[in-house]
Amino acid sequence: MRQIQTHIDIDAPASIVWAILADFGTYDRWNPLIRGVLGRPAVGRQIEIRLTLPSGAIVAARPTIVHLREEREMRWLERWATPGAFTSDRRFRIEQRSEGGVRFHHSELTGGIVLLVLDLRRRLRGRSDLDSMNRALKLRAERAWAHRPPAGN
Repeated sequence: MRQIQTHIDIDAPASIVWAILADFGTYDRWNPLIRGVLGRPAVGRQIEIRLTLPSGAIVAARPTIVHLREEREMRWLERWATPGAFTSDRRFRIEQRSEGGVRFHHSELTGGIVLLVLDLRRRLRGRSDLDSMNRALKLRAERAWAHRPPAGN
Protein backbone atom coordinates (compact mmCIF):
# COMPACT_ATOMS: atom_id res chain seq x y z
CA MET A 1 0.00 0.00 0.00
CA ARG A 2 1.13 3.52 -0.74
CA GLN A 3 -0.36 6.51 1.06
CA ILE A 4 0.05 10.20 0.35
CA GLN A 5 -1.45 12.78 2.74
CA THR A 6 -1.44 16.49 2.06
CA HIS A 7 -3.18 19.61 3.32
CA ILE A 8 -3.33 23.33 2.61
CA ASP A 9 -4.89 26.29 4.43
CA ILE A 10 -7.41 28.26 2.39
CA ASP A 11 -8.65 31.72 3.34
CA ALA A 12 -12.23 31.13 2.23
CA PRO A 13 -15.27 29.51 3.86
CA ALA A 14 -16.05 25.82 3.51
CA SER A 15 -19.07 26.60 1.32
CA ILE A 16 -16.86 28.20 -1.35
CA VAL A 17 -14.26 25.42 -1.27
CA TRP A 18 -16.98 22.77 -1.41
CA ALA A 19 -18.77 24.47 -4.31
CA ILE A 20 -15.56 24.32 -6.35
CA LEU A 21 -14.74 20.75 -5.33
CA ALA A 22 -18.26 19.47 -6.06
CA ASP A 23 -18.54 21.26 -9.43
CA PHE A 24 -17.08 18.43 -11.48
CA GLY A 25 -17.84 20.18 -14.76
CA THR A 26 -15.23 22.89 -14.13
CA TYR A 27 -12.22 20.72 -13.19
CA ASP A 28 -10.70 21.13 -16.65
CA ARG A 29 -10.52 24.91 -16.05
CA TRP A 30 -8.52 24.86 -12.85
CA ASN A 31 -7.31 21.41 -11.78
CA PRO A 32 -3.83 20.38 -13.00
CA LEU A 33 -4.17 16.82 -11.62
CA ILE A 34 -7.78 15.79 -12.26
CA ARG A 35 -8.42 17.16 -15.72
CA GLY A 36 -12.07 16.23 -15.89
CA VAL A 37 -14.87 14.46 -14.09
CA LEU A 38 -18.05 13.10 -15.66
CA GLY A 39 -20.93 12.50 -13.29
CA ARG A 40 -22.19 14.20 -10.19
CA PRO A 41 -21.27 13.90 -6.54
CA ALA A 42 -23.66 11.39 -4.93
CA VAL A 43 -22.97 8.33 -2.79
CA GLY A 44 -23.02 5.15 -4.85
CA ARG A 45 -22.44 6.96 -8.13
CA GLN A 46 -19.71 5.80 -10.44
CA ILE A 47 -17.92 8.75 -12.00
CA GLU A 48 -15.33 8.94 -14.74
CA ILE A 49 -12.21 10.94 -14.02
CA ARG A 50 -9.35 11.93 -16.29
CA LEU A 51 -6.02 12.13 -14.46
CA THR A 52 -2.70 13.58 -15.53
CA LEU A 53 0.19 11.14 -15.08
CA PRO A 54 3.69 12.41 -14.28
CA SER A 55 4.56 11.70 -17.94
CA GLY A 56 1.87 14.19 -18.99
CA ALA A 57 -0.37 11.46 -20.38
CA ILE A 58 -4.07 11.57 -19.49
CA VAL A 59 -5.70 8.35 -18.25
CA ALA A 60 -9.31 7.57 -17.39
CA ALA A 61 -10.53 5.87 -14.24
CA ARG A 62 -14.01 4.98 -13.01
CA PRO A 63 -14.19 5.25 -9.23
CA THR A 64 -17.37 5.14 -7.16
CA ILE A 65 -18.23 7.83 -4.64
CA VAL A 66 -18.41 5.96 -1.34
CA HIS A 67 -18.76 8.83 1.15
CA LEU A 68 -20.14 12.34 0.88
CA ARG A 69 -20.85 14.89 3.56
CA GLU A 70 -21.73 18.26 2.01
CA GLU A 71 -19.21 21.01 2.68
CA ARG A 72 -17.03 18.59 4.65
CA GLU A 73 -15.95 15.32 2.97
CA MET A 74 -15.92 13.37 -0.26
CA ARG A 75 -14.29 10.01 -0.91
CA TRP A 76 -14.12 7.93 -4.03
CA LEU A 77 -12.83 4.42 -4.46
CA GLU A 78 -11.61 2.63 -7.57
CA ARG A 79 -11.21 -1.15 -7.56
CA TRP A 80 -10.36 -3.30 -10.49
CA ALA A 81 -12.62 -6.31 -11.04
CA THR A 82 -9.93 -8.82 -10.05
CA PRO A 83 -9.72 -8.79 -6.22
CA GLY A 84 -6.39 -7.46 -4.99
CA ALA A 85 -5.26 -6.27 -8.43
CA PHE A 86 -5.54 -2.50 -7.88
CA THR A 87 -7.31 -0.05 -5.57
CA SER A 88 -7.20 3.71 -5.28
CA ASP A 89 -8.92 5.47 -2.40
CA ARG A 90 -9.00 9.28 -2.74
CA ARG A 91 -10.25 11.46 0.10
CA PHE A 92 -11.03 15.16 0.35
CA ARG A 93 -11.84 16.73 3.72
CA ILE A 94 -12.56 20.35 4.60
CA GLU A 95 -11.82 21.32 8.19
CA GLN A 96 -12.90 24.65 9.71
CA ARG A 97 -10.00 26.64 11.21
CA SER A 98 -10.59 28.61 14.43
CA GLU A 99 -8.74 31.62 13.00
CA GLY A 100 -10.95 31.62 9.90
CA GLY A 101 -10.88 29.85 6.60
CA VAL A 102 -10.42 26.13 6.23
CA ARG A 103 -7.77 23.45 6.02
CA PHE A 104 -8.22 21.24 2.97
CA HIS A 105 -6.98 17.66 3.43
CA HIS A 106 -6.31 15.60 0.33
CA SER A 107 -5.06 12.02 0.45
CA GLU A 108 -4.73 8.97 -1.72
CA LEU A 109 -4.14 5.35 -0.73
CA THR A 110 -3.20 2.97 -3.54
CA GLY A 111 -2.48 -0.73 -3.46
CA GLY A 112 -2.65 -4.00 -5.32
CA ILE A 113 -0.47 -6.52 -7.04
CA VAL A 114 -0.45 -4.47 -10.27
CA LEU A 115 1.69 -1.87 -8.51
CA LEU A 116 4.37 -4.46 -7.86
CA VAL A 117 4.18 -6.44 -11.06
CA LEU A 118 4.17 -3.51 -13.46
CA ASP A 119 6.16 -1.16 -11.22
CA LEU A 120 3.41 1.42 -11.52
CA ARG A 121 4.64 3.25 -8.42
CA ARG A 122 6.98 5.27 -10.61
CA ARG A 123 4.13 6.24 -12.91
CA LEU A 124 1.60 7.09 -10.20
CA ARG A 125 1.06 10.56 -8.90
CA GLY A 126 3.15 11.74 -6.01
CA ARG A 127 2.82 14.26 -3.24
CA SER A 128 3.77 17.14 -5.54
CA ASP A 129 0.85 16.28 -7.85
CA LEU A 130 -1.66 16.37 -5.00
CA ASP A 131 -0.06 19.59 -3.75
CA SER A 132 -0.47 21.17 -7.21
CA MET A 133 -4.21 20.44 -7.09
CA ASN A 134 -4.37 21.84 -3.55
CA ARG A 135 -2.66 25.09 -4.61
CA ALA A 136 -5.00 25.46 -7.60
CA LEU A 137 -8.05 24.92 -5.36
CA LYS A 138 -6.71 27.48 -2.87
CA LEU A 139 -6.18 30.06 -5.62
CA ARG A 140 -9.64 29.52 -7.12
CA ALA A 141 -11.42 29.59 -3.72
CA GLU A 142 -9.59 32.67 -2.44
CA ARG A 143 -10.27 34.54 -5.69
CA ALA A 144 -13.95 33.59 -5.54
CA TRP A 145 -14.15 34.74 -1.91
CA ALA A 146 -12.36 38.03 -2.64
CA HIS A 147 -14.63 38.77 -5.62
CA ARG A 148 -17.94 37.84 -4.04
CA PRO A 149 -20.76 40.36 -4.38
CA PRO A 150 -21.13 42.74 -1.42
CA ALA A 151 -23.58 41.64 1.29
CA GLY A 152 -27.17 42.66 0.62
CA ASN A 153 -26.88 42.51 -3.17
